[in-house]
Amino acid sequence: MKQFCMPADFKFQTIDGYAALNDQYTNARITETYGQLTSDASFGSCRHSEYLPFVDPKVLEAYVRYCKDKKITFNYILNAAVTLNEELTKAGFQKIKSFVKMLEDMGIEYITVTLPSMMEIVRYVAPSLKIKASTVCRIDSPKKAKFFEELGIGRIVLDEDIYRKPNILKSIRKVYSGELEVIINSFCVKDCPYKIFHYNTISLSHRMQEHESYYPYKCRRQHLDGEELIKQNWIRPEDLKYYYDIGIRFFKVQGRQLVLDGDPIRAIRHYMNEAYDGNLVKLLELFAPSHELSIGVDMDNKKLDGYVEWFFKNPSLCHGDCESCKHCLHFAHQSIGENKCKLLSGFRSIDQSIFKEFYYKLDEGQS
Repeated sequence: MKQFCMPADFKFQTIDGYAALNDQYTNARITETYGQLTSDASFGSCRHSEYLPFVDPKVLEAYVRYCKDKKITFNYILNAAVTLNEELTKAGFQKIKSFVKMLEDMGIEYITVTLPSMMEIVRYVAPSLKIKASTVCRIDSPKKAKFFEELGIGRIVLDEDIYRKPNILKSIRKVYSGELEVIINSFCVKDCPYKIFHYNTISLSHRMQEHESYYPYKCRRQHLDGEELIKQNWIRPEDLKYYYDIGIRFFKVQGRQLVLDGDPIRAIRHYMNEAYDGNLVKLLELFAPSHELSIGVDMDNKKLDGYVEWFFKNPSLCHGDCESCKHCLHFAHQSIGENKCKLLSGFRSIDQSIFKEFYYKLDEGQS
């Protein structure tokens, strides 16, 4: 059975909608929602808390209880990529211990963590909590997967950059005995050189002074490219079967910031149906009108039939040598349009020319 993990909007009516969907389908089920406290900024995650639904301990406890009543588990997100080594100090350890115990007392059963040190602390202070290794761990090889299994981690979210590399997925499935999970609506640029540094910056955003948005700008600029939009690590509803056949059973929908004005029930229904006719970008964004990465691009989902299938039928052909292959470029022209792809490239050139304003802001008032 395909099991879906959904970002929490902390609305009971959304859980009711998920429960109704679970009653309709026999081969797919929404088994988990996930989120975090935003009233307490003691511990960071890889999302800016200011963009997330407001949640204090009372709201969280009531939501966890309601989810459990509807037979849906809650997974707490504690996936900061960096903590300034706070967890390795006596005061920091005691702080984390109290926090994790609070989560356990609320009835939370699952927690998503990035740092191995934090994983071991959670196992030590709250052994009943089940730990999921975050995608931020960048688990992209059998060796890394085996490391986390030996650490006692029962589920790992695989690195998005291997989603079109079935041989690696199969080799991980062969050595890792726990559950595998993939993010199905990833909108990150494939092999993004900024990614880990962006994660680090967000992880510390709750405790640092206001700063200029260097990484969000670089992220937006890289999306101004039709071919790059095609290369991103999303998984269409029609392509879930390729991952399920490998042995992947958990499918995560990201977008804790998108649920504020998006429609997660509408989005997940398409994935449970394994079919969608429309603009794939809107589906990936959970139909949230405020999401800035859409940049007005339409990607005709039906014109992407066969795109991902090619990687699974020809697992040894993709070497990242895009200049000689043109597979992704062909589907970019087919689903987005050749003229639109050229227009995006033009916007990207203009956008780069104005980036110098970023440095003017930092240098303002200096001699």
